[in-house]
Amino acid sequence: MKMFRTLIALAAAGSITLSAADLANVATAKRWNPAECTVVQNGKAMTVNMPIDHKGGEKKYPVGWPRLYLEKLTPAEKDWSKAKALSFKIKLEFTGKTAKQPISFQVKTKGPKDTKNTTAFFAIPGLVNNKEITAVLDLSKVKHLDNVVCLGINISEVHYKHGENVKFTVSDFKLINK
Repeated sequence: MKMFRTLIALAAAGSITLSAADLANVATAKRWNPAECTVVQNGKAMTVNMPIDHKGGEKKYPVGWPRLYLEKLTPAEKDWSKAKALSFKIKLEFTGKTAKQPISFQVKTKGPKDTKNTTAFFAIPGLVNNKEITAVLDLSKVKHLDNVVCLGINISEVHYKHGENVKFTVSDFKLINK
């Protein structure tokens, strides 16, 4: 645990060695598939807007899960086997006061032939409204990091009041070496 805290501090300071995996284009809005939200390019970052609508979601789930997925990873983006953690910059702009865990990040991997996909879910630690942070997600318990097949970001509208809005800007995806 002490080693991971050190990695978080070094990542936040920008003074660590990153793995060879190229994640420079992950924060490209047109690559992501949004549902119940919008995503636009903002320079080298992408901005995601998730309006909370308890009446207008999917028919079966009007109080749903605004989300976006990156399902077409390049070969250079798929192998995270040397990574200890994933880091990225994120700035939350939330209009309400009810969210306790505003954003969930997902990493989906695929094992050998007959293995089902495995999805690891992460809360984003240290997320504060109107302040950019460097999020660092510990990947040590994620299986099959040599074959990352999808990334996802979502919220659960049940944690919000109708009419609130979750907006965030994300950039600078990087892997931290083991």
